[in-house]
Amino acid sequence: THATSIAPALPALSAAKTSQLMGQGAQIIDVRPVPDFAHGHIPGAISIPLRDQFATWLGWLLPDDTPLVFVTAPGQDLAELTWQALKIGYERLAGHVEWTVWQADGGQQQTIDLLTADRIADRPVLDIRQRAEHAGGHIPGAVGIELGQLAARSDEAPSGAVVACGHGERAMTAASLLARAGHDDLAVLDGGPADWARATGRPLEEGA
Repeated sequence: THATSIAPALPALSAAKTSQLMGQGAQIIDVRPVPDFAHGHIPGAISIPLRDQFATWLGWLLPDDTPLVFVTAPGQDLAELTWQALKIGYERLAGHVEWTVWQADGGQQQTIDLLTADRIADRPVLDIRQRAEHAGGHIPGAVGIELGQLAARSDEAPSGAVVACGHGERAMTAASLLARAGHDDLAVLDGGPADWARATGRPLEEGA
């Protein structure tokens, strides 16, 4: 049987309780799909969409002694979410707040532009894929900083950058980390370098 069947229930939180926990140092992890996060999210939230790699990125990006509050969309698998966090040692799971609950309470929200490849024009590009991926083909002139290094190197991110990965999930995680560090002029590429090449008819750049 799948281990999620024994995962403890994740408490549902009110907007007021969520704000209280944030004030006490809890980290907000938004597990909704990338377009949902782009359209509106709690300021300071980190975007880590709930998918197969969720535990990997959670474990890489956040200390395991931080209380976590998850922002969810209706219908997301809370047992799967809980199990993925618990299996890598995150035990301080404060609960989850549905985005509609936060919205209905008039909670603060921010947005991040999600741009298709034909809309990024001449904006600087920050490629947060792993070095080998970047070397295999990237948008010409893109600055390469791996997602796992981004928290320590956020000051190297170009102002007004479009953040790119292979599809958009990691890029939104990166953009949310940068937004928390004070970058407020970012966008995320909806897709990846291959989509840019198709949209522009221009070749990708290879190498470092």
